[in-house]
Amino acid sequence: MSAETPSGPAFTQVRLTGSPAAVDRLVEVLTASAEIISDFPSDPGANGDIERVVELVTHPAPRPVSAAGGVSVTVQSTLAAAGGAFNGLPDEAAAGEVERTVTQALQTLPHVRDASSRVVSAWGLPAPRQ
Repeated sequence: MSAETPSGPAFTQVRLTGSPAAVDRLVEVLTASAEIISDFPSDPGANGDIERVVELVTHPAPRPVSAAGGVSVTVQSTLAAAGGAFNGLPDEAAAGEVERTVTQALQTLPHVRDASSRVVSAWGLPAPRQ
């Protein structure tokens, strides 16, 4: 028995349920690693939640890195900040400010020609123990 690597694209269906804003952000994350070929959002239910069915195509092997073209690297990081550092999170305007600040910091790294950032979540930390 041998393990075979698929030679063609793979098709996947993802069903997301939640608030429209949360579902939209998850769809953005999906688009970073796959191509969306169809997207079917429902109307909001009685509680405001929606269901969104997204069909994706992914490729079996990554595109080779070439010296001429460069490379796209996706990195997920977690920042722990002092209280009041990013007032208003998880509000969209505050999240946008965090994204801009992190993007500016990443653009200062050597060899980086473009960067983008996205706030995935904002979760309160417990107060430090005395």
